[in-house]
Amino acid sequence: MKNFSQIFFSGFAGKIGVLSFVFLFLSFAFASQTSAQIVINEIYPTGGNTLATFNRDFVELYNRGTTNIDIAGYSLQYESVTGAGPYAVCNITASDTVIEPGTYFLIATGAVGAAGIAIPTPNATCSPLLTLAGTGGKVALVSNTTQITVSCPVMGGTIVDFVGYGTTANCSETAPEPAPPNNQTSLQRTPAGTDTNNNAADFTAAAPTPQAAGGPTAAGATIGGRIVSTRGRSISYVTLMLTGGDLEEPIYSTTNTFGYYQFPEVATGQTYILQVFSRRYTFNPSSRVINLNENLSDADFVGTEGWLNNRLQ
Repeated sequence: MKNFSQIFFSGFAGKIGVLSFVFLFLSFAFASQTSAQIVINEIYPTGGNTLATFNRDFVELYNRGTTNIDIAGYSLQYESVTGAGPYAVCNITASDTVIEPGTYFLIATGAVGAAGIAIPTPNATCSPLLTLAGTGGKVALVSNTTQITVSCPVMGGTIVDFVGYGTTANCSETAPEPAPPNNQTSLQRTPAGTDTNNNAADFTAAAPTPQAAGGPTAAGATIGGRIVSTRGRSISYVTLMLTGGDLEEPIYSTTNTFGYYQFPEVATGQTYILQVFSRRYTFNPSSRVINLNENLSDADFVGTEGWLNNRLQ
């Protein structure tokens, strides 16, 4: 026959076992954050700065799911890389806030600056405007306009998606994405919509490719890359020619000071030939065949200095 202490500790141990199981179950439930259907797909925080590609900051959303999502009443919220809150709130207002599957939604977040070209007509403009820092920051997509007041909110719930960038960011999904290295790159998911809930793994720095729902870039893609010497130095003012596909005649692009170039709004589902020409450098190869199905940001070439010119064919 069991005495009182045996009965008590036996029952207590059983309850502890049940409680431990419940705690373990809840721990797994909260630890496995579900990837959102609407994600922050691209962040360009250096618009309008000296030698910038585009003249204002933008954030691009993407619907990675299979159903329409209406983001009416959503907000973008931003805080500095090590800020403790509160976040700056951008109200997303637009004539059409429905994002269809596989399409983009472009939000102009900052004021128009002195340098760079205009972004495609945005689907929404932040109200009030946000000033994103190129060296690092935190951007949240929230399903309401309630201001985040802490440095690192609990992910999930009203926090639809969250991106921390810059090595010192004090909040991110798993780990922050390093900040863009210069004014010619943005942070973007590669390929579009990739979401493993790890900012460092999901984002890369590449030539910015803003795309808007229903805009001229929605049915096309951007071809871009960088031209460098064998020593890794950028080569500026190099000409590139794109032919093929449904192009009636060749189109051209020229590298900027940092060696980056871009062909925006190129029709997808077609094959193109990309060639590079320079009087000072030779390239081997000097052309490449591109089967374009989505944005291409690493169509790079390496040049050897010399006077064996690549000649237009």
